[in-house]
Amino acid sequence: MLKVAFIDLTHSDVGIPAYNFPLGVSYIAATAIKHFGANIDFRLLKYPAELSAYLDENTPHIAAFSSYMWNAKLQELYAREIKKHHPEVATVFGGPHFPVNAKEQELWLRERPEIDFFVDGEGEQPFIELAEALVAASHDIGKVKAERHDLPSLRFFDRGRFVRTDMSARLLDLDESIPSPFLTGLMDQFFDGKLTPMVQTSRGCPYSCTFCHDGLEYMSKTKRFSQKRIDAELEYIFERVNVPNITLADLNWGMFPGDIDTARTFARMKEQKGWPRIVNTATAKNQKQRVIEMASILKESMVVGASIQSTDAEVLKLIKRTNIAFDAIVTMAKQSKTNNSTSFSEIILCLPGDSKQKHIKSICDMLDAGIQDINNHQFVPLPGTEAADADVRNEWQYVTKYRVMPRCFGEYRIYGKTHTVFEYNEICVANRTMPFADYQECRWFDMTVSIFNNGSILSELYQFAAQFGIKRSDLILVIHELATRPDSPLRKLYEDYRADEERNFWDDEASILAFLATPEALAGYRAGKYGTNQVYMYRTLGMATHLEDVVDIMTKAVEDRLAEQMRSNPKVGQYISELREVMLAIKSSPLDIDRTFTLDLHFDFATLWHNGFEMDPLALWQAEPQTFLIGHDDLQRRNLEQYFSQFGRSLEGLSHLIHRSTAQVLHRTFLEGGASVKHEKTPQVAAE
Repeated sequence: MLKVAFIDLTHSDVGIPAYNFPLGVSYIAATAIKHFGANIDFRLLKYPAELSAYLDENTPHIAAFSSYMWNAKLQELYAREIKKHHPEVATVFGGPHFPVNAKEQELWLRERPEIDFFVDGEGEQPFIELAEALVAASHDIGKVKAERHDLPSLRFFDRGRFVRTDMSARLLDLDESIPSPFLTGLMDQFFDGKLTPMVQTSRGCPYSCTFCHDGLEYMSKTKRFSQKRIDAELEYIFERVNVPNITLADLNWGMFPGDIDTARTFARMKEQKGWPRIVNTATAKNQKQRVIEMASILKESMVVGASIQSTDAEVLKLIKRTNIAFDAIVTMAKQSKTNNSTSFSEIILCLPGDSKQKHIKSICDMLDAGIQDINNHQFVPLPGTEAADADVRNEWQYVTKYRVMPRCFGEYRIYGKTHTVFEYNEICVANRTMPFADYQECRWFDMTVSIFNNGSILSELYQFAAQFGIKRSDLILVIHELATRPDSPLRKLYEDYRADEERNFWDDEASILAFLATPEALAGYRAGKYGTNQVYMYRTLGMATHLEDVVDIMTKAVEDRLAEQMRSNPKVGQYISELREVMLAIKSSPLDIDRTFTLDLHFDFATLWHNGFEMDPLALWQAEPQTFLIGHDDLQRRNLEQYFSQFGRSLEGLSHLIHRSTAQVLHRTFLEGGASVKHEKTPQVAAE
């Protein structure tokens, strides 16, 4: 009887950062179960405490780990402890957290002697063949290493010599090759209200981006599961799900015509019981019309992505990326707004060839294209990507720093002994074309975009300004100057943001390891002194504790640009004043879901709200004010209770919620009728 532990851990000390079902390793498990049938005894494990309890009672023949940057150190710790107590156990790793070239793979594995075998690339068939070889050798690891260099896709050491075997061919028929981990019941244990279901409808990516794990030629061909299989899995999840969202692991959802059928399946389910609230995925880069059609089907449940990383031609050439045409991005943005869905773009700071001017221009280009959320990321030279190669690093003179990933740390008990472990990664903060000072200025600009643009926090004011020909990019540049000047009420927030980032950076790996070995480290990360996601945390602070200042700065920027119009038409200034009250009522106190506001207004804001403010508000003015009630409706409250149950009600939990979903889920709406409540001109944030 072959005994296997299939493991994809999440940290759990201060919450769950890896919140998706363990899909990758479950595919390996489902394939192995199909192959070995009654001759396999297995466990599929996600939480460290469950793995520790399992190891106290069991000694598997194989411990199979699926390794990512957010759990790599934790899994290596477990592998070391397993090998220490039971050296006969074969430790097998797979996943994207692995270098590309042979020299770096050899060094990486030499530094991790607790790993017996690393499976490079697609893992299902190589794992089966390796497991068969271990069974045939009576689990003699050394014998397999010495005699089975014919096994595919393996990286290991045989008596001190590094071995790289030939890569396995990619799977052609996914349905036939990989049984569904959902339909076979493997995933049932993870419907626990903490984790989000993750499914995959296609595998592979035709693009060659140097910063991405799937930019390698090996993954260039894309294969899709059958629609019958996809629909069956979604129905299975639909009957059991107890969290609001779902994640699709696809890299280009919308690439295949059948993806429209999947969108229709989601739409039918949402009509039946309001699920899924959001479909988290990466949409296809060059299938504009299909993605637009899918957005029209899913409406607010679909977040339409236009991930460009940069709009600069030189940067794109260096990272081997081709973006869709600018007019196609504009069309997608307009259509997503019409469909009441959210659009976003992703831009990476400090890529090879990047500069402050190029980074800011990329953001402004996307703002003016009509993209709603601009998600700005730091460049992480990921192991397993071309951009992390030593030659590329040297050519572009990377200056990097190290940081611990948010929530990816903890104290865990294994075989009766407590261990502390931290996941850290490397961030590029300067290169040959971007000095560190420019990087810092860009990070402040990114924070301005995050606070003043993302999550539709001020979209109504942007739309009003647009009616007078004022571009979002022009406003964001003015807002950035107002928000960061020395006398700004938000200046300290920006300074704290920079200090927080600097406090969380170490110049080299030796320095961060020395700090993490101190007693202060774990206590500091647990207390939130270290380890936050700065952009999302400070965006949350801006939204939850400084919203009035944020709205006032935006209001001043708009009033300055519309000074002439306000002089010639008093309704312009009156509308801006009343809109300020409406935005504060809709978007303040995000954790207080039972709070309502009553406002007396001269403009028909309910009509504006329900029509996405795509109307001339001045035409809806009336001499006598109407009374409006603003609050969360029953469906919104139910959704938010599920989110709060999953992520918590703290500010940190709120930052994770808006990172994993959209900030719009927090916004109140105009309710029909309503009870009489106290009218508050300047709503204050709930003290939580």
